[in-house]
Amino acid sequence: MTDPQPTIQTVPLPSPRQAAIGSAVAIVVATVAMVFFILPAELGIDLTGFGSRTGLVGLAQKGPAANIYLERGLKRTNVLFPLDATAKPDEATLRATLAAKGVAVPAGAKFVSDHWQYELLPYDSIEMKYKLAQGQPMVFSWHAPVPLHYDMHSVPDQGGNDATESFAITDAPSQTAVYVAPFTGIHGWFWQNQTLNPVTVSIDATGAFAGAVTFDQAGEHPRTLEPPARP
Repeated sequence: MTDPQPTIQTVPLPSPRQAAIGSAVAIVVATVAMVFFILPAELGIDLTGFGSRTGLVGLAQKGPAANIYLERGLKRTNVLFPLDATAKPDEATLRATLAAKGVAVPAGAKFVSDHWQYELLPYDSIEMKYKLAQGQPMVFSWHAPVPLHYDMHSVPDQGGNDATESFAITDAPSQTAVYVAPFTGIHGWFWQNQTLNPVTVSIDATGAFAGAVTFDQAGEHPRTLEPPARP
């Protein structure tokens, strides 16, 4: 008995109209990425002003002037204490690290925990910062499945963006540390996904937070602190 021949299903090819639409969409997406993300980040060419608002232009800068904020921040002592990636970002780790470094916990400090995550599209960027008063500490651990370009920096309430101080500017998939605010202001990170695939960055932190904000191309947005899910 002859075995029946398998049925071969054919997949219809896209029509010329569908192919043309697909090509047009791809060109538009590539053009948007080029104008809004790649040109500011790679060449410092900011045709729309979006690169300046999000910090992308700074990624293209070279020489000492590009690191003025980092040079300023690295002069600080007793501000950033890197930890092993396995350290838990909880109150116990925060207090133990500060005690080991000889840094006193401010009287009356009330610690809260926060969890936040965000999906970065290709060449997308986001800023998230915590509000901390001078001397108030936090412990944090953020992770991504691939290295992200990031700038950990702080902006004081008095002095604004011109007085920004950076404490780490590099590419990495994670960062875990204890941080003590050198001044009252907003303290956090700029992250950029420099791959062609979506990437989710997530952070867990514990500190004496007075709130949190995010910054994107639409501006500043307050965000509500979210306690981590119980295991």
